[in-house]
Amino acid sequence: MSRRGVLNHPTQPCKMSFHLRLEISERRLLLRVGDLALTMLAVCGALWFWASLADRALDIALIQSQLSWVALIGIGWPLWLMLADMYNLRLVARIGPSMRRILLGGLVLLFAYLALFFVLSRAPVTGMLAFIEIGTPQLRLAPALAIVLLVVSMAIWRLAYIRVLGAPHARRRLLILGTGQAGSALSHVILKGHTPYYEIVGFVDDTPHPSCDCIGSVPVIGGVDRLGDVVWDQRVDEIVIASSNVSGELLQFLIDCYERGIAITPMPLLYERLTGKIAVEHVGNQWHVALPLQSRPTRTAEAVLKRMLDLVGGLVLVGLLLVLLPFIALAIRLDTPGPILYRQQRVGWRGRLFTALKFRSMVQDAEPDGEAQWALKEDPRVTRVGRWLRRTRLDELPQALNVLRGEMSLVGPRPERPEFVEQLQHIIPFYRARLAIKPGLTGWAQINYGYGNSVEASLAKLQYDLYYLKHQSFWFDLLILARTVHVVLRMKGQ
Repeated sequence: MSRRGVLNHPTQPCKMSFHLRLEISERRLLLRVGDLALTMLAVCGALWFWASLADRALDIALIQSQLSWVALIGIGWPLWLMLADMYNLRLVARIGPSMRRILLGGLVLLFAYLALFFVLSRAPVTGMLAFIEIGTPQLRLAPALAIVLLVVSMAIWRLAYIRVLGAPHARRRLLILGTGQAGSALSHVILKGHTPYYEIVGFVDDTPHPSCDCIGSVPVIGGVDRLGDVVWDQRVDEIVIASSNVSGELLQFLIDCYERGIAITPMPLLYERLTGKIAVEHVGNQWHVALPLQSRPTRTAEAVLKRMLDLVGGLVLVGLLLVLLPFIALAIRLDTPGPILYRQQRVGWRGRLFTALKFRSMVQDAEPDGEAQWALKEDPRVTRVGRWLRRTRLDELPQALNVLRGEMSLVGPRPERPEFVEQLQHIIPFYRARLAIKPGLTGWAQINYGYGNSVEASLAKLQYDLYYLKHQSFWFDLLILARTVHVVLRMKGQ
């Protein structure tokens, strides 16, 4: 049967491909809606239960009188889920990490409630402990009950999500068109962490005669002349285009598939959704997917908000710098001779050079020949104090002054040395695109990858930097800042 004949068959594949085979965006939306609904139900259920025990009416006046802890849970819980990466589908599919983060979130909420209403309260101790009395129901039982209900219901909801939408029947059946490096890279990403959501039925070569029988553990089912039969026989939900060889007849076939409900996705876009980075080495002639070419209506407002965030955050960090400076300076001076601060030329916004400030973390004259050198993972030039400063990322704290001067932002790609920029722009495609925005104290690449010390690491970081460039927003900046605090507290810097 020809490709067109297959698609014109009375029983099209799309009639069998719905079920629960949701796309990535649909799964995340479902999780967010379920989480918000459970948060509201837990708060309302706790208030209703307490009001029933206390023989009081659950009305607007009662809710308004308890608005503080209601807001704490209503805002704090979604914020925790976001910071705990609970919408990362790779993590969501794992029961152990999901349950631990839900339980930890409940403990954090409980601690925040106790700190807000007990430690900061001016009520006498007997009044603060009244919630444990058994005789008369106390309203302070309501937030504790809400947290318990939230943790239990959330655990049940996430377990149900894993069992139902992580089951084999809910996996989207994926066909990769193209057997080159792009298709191979995508299959590696899916097999490594997204098998609960995707099942790769196989590859189809973009030529009539495949050059191999399999790529890794995934079979090459046939050439392009068998594409229609494969779509029909394998009940394909989504075709990923990992080839630049799309002829007019093949394009028409893909349009027919799309008309009948089969998703058609370019490989770089699916790679971006799954990994949070841009596959710059695989975009080919689809270069436009790597850059944010569409101007947003709120771009000016976001720029103003970003600068306000930089000023406020910069002032806070300068205050922290003044507090820690004497202790860090003393530690650096006692450890090794040399200056406390280290000044280095970096490339900033639109290629402008500026002097970045850092606490010195290496021995003096670490580059005696004057040539720029990559920092190694276990670099012998790093001092004992410098190693601790790097793990906590306190070595970057003086750059708060660069932020206030407008040379840097709180969030953005890390500024690189001119020598490395000159080298990397000739090796890595789109490398200079990261200069379209101000460099940052922290960034999407820093919280996902860390320091780069080679061309390969610079390519990996660029993938994250371009993703940030493409999706940057005020809320994205807040998320990155919050996760940076988490990295610093866990001393996961390098």
